Amino acid sequence: MNHLQISDLTVAYRVGGHTVPAVRGVDLTVPAGGKLGVAGESGCGKSTVALAVLRLLPANATVTGRVLLDGEDVLTMRWGRLRAVRWAGASIVFQGAMHSLNAVHRVGDQITEPILLHGKGAITPAVAERRAGDLLEQVGLPAHQAAAYPHELSGGQRQRVMIAMALACEPRLIIADEPTTALDVMIQAQILRLIDGLVTEHGIALMMISHDLSVLADTCDRLAVMYAGRVVEEGPARTVFATAVHPYAAALGAAFPTVGDPAARRAPRGLAGDPPDPAQLEGGCSFCPRCPRAVAECARVDPALRPAGPDRAAACILVPPGGPSPRSLRASAAEVPAAPEGRRR
Repeated sequence: MNHLQISDLTVAYRVGGHTVPAVRGVDLTVPAGGKLGVAGESGCGKSTVALAVLRLLPANATVTGRVLLDGEDVLTMRWGRLRAVRWAGASIVFQGAMHSLNAVHRVGDQITEPILLHGKGAITPAVAERRAGDLLEQVGLPAHQAAAYPHELSGGQRQRVMIAMALACEPRLIIADEPTTALDVMIQAQILRLIDGLVTEHGIALMMISHDLSVLADTCDRLAVMYAGRVVEEGPARTVFATAVHPYAAALGAAFPTVGDPAARRAPRGLAGDPPDPAQLEGGCSFCPRCPRAVAECARVDPALRPAGPDRAAACILVPPGGPSPRSLRASAAEVPAAPEGRRR
């Protein structure tokens, strides 16, 4: 059974009298106990999709399509039902824990709050406090840290508190939106192992959002790559990371240098330019202006997702329906241009 099924999701924002499309016809599925990664550059619509799952978008957003949680459409739920689904049915681990936690409340109180609210009087404050302590220990923090304020904890500890909060009401789906942003490499690895272990242990469905394909390939079963508000490639995570068939997904994968490879250090690969402004999208493939393989037809045809090999799909007219050969995949990776001098890190 699919715990989360997103069908033809579109989100547009009203800005200054204009309608700006942020998400354009996205279809995603997360089965019960499954782990889906969503990747792409900033501005590609990843976080908008995450917020749409629990109707957390601002008032100037217009949303169409269907977002089914265990068969119920979140977009048509009454407010009372929606409040019950948030936390208990699905919860979110936001990026930037310091901005998500309340600075003037102890972290233990912030964990017990949803437990008491969703317990509807059946859970006493003492039981909720014990539950908060147990959750902190599950995420690798001592129970006495419940008495701490957010500013008294390190960045990694705050992120662990956010994960404990997400688990507080035993949800069936966790959405992790860039959960390791601004953390150092060692802490990032610890947080990722923690999330992966907890999801596996509790049988929770996971939707993880990141710009880092390597993180998603290590953590998730499947991977969807978004560009300009659309999914441009979807398939098994490690397969998409290693042998992407869409030129944009290939460029994201090639942007990661190989440790110990002098050539990768001297000539880092990447893409010049930035994703298109959603308010100025034109006809044709939205990736065409940055694509190293673009042909004349790409400027006229806006391709839809289509089968591109076993258990995967891509939105590119250059990808044959059966998927490219291994030789052409290697050639495509070689065509990804090196990052311009001004954009190298």
